[in-house]
Amino acid sequence: MRRLGAVRSRSVVAAVLVAAALVVTGVGGVAVAADPYAKADAAMRARMRRDDLGGGALVVRRDGVTLHQQTFGNWTMGKVVPIASASKWLTAATLMTFVDEGRLSLDDPVSRFFPGFARDGKRAITVRMLLSHTHGLVSPGCEGDPRLTLQHCAQEAADGPAPAYPPGEQFHYGGTGFVVAGAIVEQLSGQSFERTFESRIAEPLGMGHTTFDHYGSSRPRTRNPAPAASAQSSTADYAKFVTMLAAGGIAQGRRILDVSSVAEIERDQVAGIDTSDDGAVQITGIPTYGLGVWRDEVAGDDSIEVVSGSGALGFYPWIDRVHGTYGIVAVVDSSGPEHAVPLSQKIARMTWRAAANT
Repeated sequence: MRRLGAVRSRSVVAAVLVAAALVVTGVGGVAVAADPYAKADAAMRARMRRDDLGGGALVVRRDGVTLHQQTFGNWTMGKVVPIASASKWLTAATLMTFVDEGRLSLDDPVSRFFPGFARDGKRAITVRMLLSHTHGLVSPGCEGDPRLTLQHCAQEAADGPAPAYPPGEQFHYGGTGFVVAGAIVEQLSGQSFERTFESRIAEPLGMGHTTFDHYGSSRPRTRNPAPAASAQSSTADYAKFVTMLAAGGIAQGRRILDVSSVAEIERDQVAGIDTSDDGAVQITGIPTYGLGVWRDEVAGDDSIEVVSGSGALGFYPWIDRVHGTYGIVAVVDSSGPEHAVPLSQKIARMTWRAAANT
């Protein structure tokens, strides 16, 4: 009995020592729990001050459980803001629901939907190329024009000049491919692009504040949204979307996307293409791309480790596939993508690395 008591005593001491290692000394010598996200929070506060931003948020979750959530300034989780290119992830997911149903293949020629793509070197353009920025189309300049419809804008791309380069051979980040992809979604659904997104993604996930209306517009609906850039959402809404993707396409027991479609969105769609001359690649420092998403970190075999849907205003959702965590850096920073994106990327990296060790 003495030996058992000694073992128990040593166990208690060991537990106390471990607990002591998990605290730091606060102001006045008071012991407080070490916060693995303190550095990221401090970086956000410094950014608010330095760039005169009204507010922002950090969210980190795993398996639907919040590991860290902090708002700054006047931000709330329900605050609706423009999310710029984080729209692309939503659009890619919407289109992939039709792939899941067998009504569309990513390798279908776009001429299946717009006969004008059967000429002027456009015949080789596929749906996959539209979402991976490898189509070569010259912008028709009508993206988001409220005087037109999405169908009209896509038709202008079909009737426009020949591709600037052979389809599938170069990567140039932009919105034109997503205009055509959104118009294909409309043809398949028989509804507007926005209504299709709502019925297939937003409503099943409870994303009641996410739309593709032009932010701040007095128009309740637009017939020509920009599927690459015009969405507005809240941090709470977009977190539901990322939670579904992190779970392999399932939300609250309901399958929204097939697991193979989630994987296809994240797979390298530009393998073998030198992307280094692209302006967006130079801003992000990320050389590979999926379908509407950046592949922030990859393993030696090119399998995905971290994927993100960053936008020019600094809204930065991410998923860490290695550690099962995901989150959002939420800001509205209109200083330009050259400034906003790298800052959000830096803070996102702080949060996913902290989460990996939590």
